[in-house]
Amino acid sequence: MKIKTLLILTIQFSLFFHPFSVQAQATKGKGISKSKEAARPAFKLSELALPSEVKNVPKASGAIFYSPSVKGKVLIPVNFWGSVSRPGLHFVPVDSSLIQGLSFAGGPTSSAKTNNVRLSRVVGNETENKVYDLTAGGDPFTSSRLQPGDVIFVEKDTFTENRAYYTSLIGVAISLLSSILIYRQVKKND
Repeated sequence: MKIKTLLILTIQFSLFFHPFSVQAQATKGKGISKSKEAARPAFKLSELALPSEVKNVPKASGAIFYSPSVKGKVLIPVNFWGSVSRPGLHFVPVDSSLIQGLSFAGGPTSSAKTNNVRLSRVVGNETENKVYDLTAGGDPFTSSRLQPGDVIFVEKDTFTENRAYYTSLIGVAISLLSSILIYRQVKKND
């Protein structure tokens, strides 16, 4: 029990002083605030996971992903849906940006619409939706860090599928038209 308490205090301490946390931004250059509001961690501790805890989670194919390359970092659950290489629930490091999270999910597929990446986040009783344009490689300085329970949806670009459909439809129409013209020419010569 003492180890668990020590672990929780260590996590709270690291979250409090992490450069991207709300508390670190609020207390930057002001010293440490002694108010209860500033002492709250940026995340609920019940939503965090350690790599040792994640390996015991049952993994259905395509459902839960854990990167073995991330060692010794606190992980948070983030859902990646849509046109990504490995959609599903991923456990990513607590300080991951949107682009880093997408990289953990295998990145967008070739048919992904990267100018319309949506992030949905529950804040209090409301759902906050943001849209990101990653066509130019993304904004590495984005201040938005992933939080536990975030849902990232990468829309599929249907233009290539539609183009293939209409191209084949035009080919059929041209074949039909040429058949009609050949038939008329043969009929005319008889």
